Amino acid sequence: LTTHDTRPGAYARAMLPHQGKVLEPKEEVRWHPWLEPMRKNGMGVISVCFLIVVAVGKTILTKAAFSQAEFSFPVLLTGMSCALTNVAIGISWLLGFGECRLPNKSHLFSFAVLTVLTALSMCFQNTALDLLSIALQQTLRATLPVFVIVFETLMLGVFHSGELYLCLVPLVVGPMLSVSGSLQEDFTDVGFVAMVIGVALAGLKVVYLGQIVNRFKGDMDMISFLFWLDLFILPILALWALLNEEYSAVADWKQKTNWVAWALLVVVSLMGGLRAYTINLTVKYSSALTKTTADVFTQGLTIYASLYIFQTTATPGLHSGIILTIAGFAIYAGLKYKEMYMKANGECGEDEEGVPFLEGGAKIRRVTSTSGLADGARILA
Repeated sequence: LTTHDTRPGAYARAMLPHQGKVLEPKEEVRWHPWLEPMRKNGMGVISVCFLIVVAVGKTILTKAAFSQAEFSFPVLLTGMSCALTNVAIGISWLLGFGECRLPNKSHLFSFAVLTVLTALSMCFQNTALDLLSIALQQTLRATLPVFVIVFETLMLGVFHSGELYLCLVPLVVGPMLSVSGSLQEDFTDVGFVAMVIGVALAGLKVVYLGQIVNRFKGDMDMISFLFWLDLFILPILALWALLNEEYSAVADWKQKTNWVAWALLVVVSLMGGLRAYTINLTVKYSSALTKTTADVFTQGLTIYASLYIFQTTATPGLHSGIILTIAGFAIYAGLKYKEMYMKANGECGEDEEGVPFLEGGAKIRRVTSTSGLADGARILA
């Protein structure tokens, strides 16, 4: 609705090309003042809401597949998610939405390491989700920053501020309270160990990906990266499912003639790839702090929605652990955002903020606080 061409006849050429005559507008047409913020922030709001709905729905529906549909085959379900996501991506390419790009041969080793870490992390976490309550599984999942910082220190020699290390205390104490406050039917030793291993592998993947991500930016876009990652994961999952005897066990699945159960499995499988897409959409249209806030909100909403949906008994110990863990995660997110803000800001102009999460190293105007604790408080609020 606005033309930036100030030459004579620009408005007529842009809006009335078929009439062949030049009209000079009396004033420039603009959006109504209260519509302008909506126009600018609409995609950001939509992408964040979409991410929260997909992320919460994915976890709850996966648990429903394990418990309600009695599909207790976490490795096979992970493989179905990879396979159906790739089918959907392939169809989108055939319809002309994007194009397939191949990974560079010189980066295949790095890609292989990333594939193994991703496959192991996904399967261990899905196994834990099958054996634990969502509340406990998600609380343990929030300990990811602990493993990231430990691996950064041990492998890269990266040291952070004292306040960042201090905020790890609630991330350790909180899950311990949650475990001690969980009932016997919501906790198993195997599920606990599987979740700890899965989160540790996820932390290692985060650190490793941070070192190699720039190698892939010139080779592939996000969709191509996801396609090849899922494709290379499938052989690992196929072998794991064989060793786990899931192929023989799934033949006796009680719900194999129930189309509702199959529909649930298909939806859960597709939501895995959809979640990756919504994350990309969010970091494209929102700020880093908004994305981080959405993560914390998603964590809390998933936990408390699951308590109601699956009728999980919430003891005072479980509640205390959940609240302490989410608070620690929020404060960590704020401090980490401050750290990245200051690092990126050193590479930008005085009036610009570099946002590492945005594609292409995009920069936005500085509108946020440089206080990590303040950002953590804003996230909690």
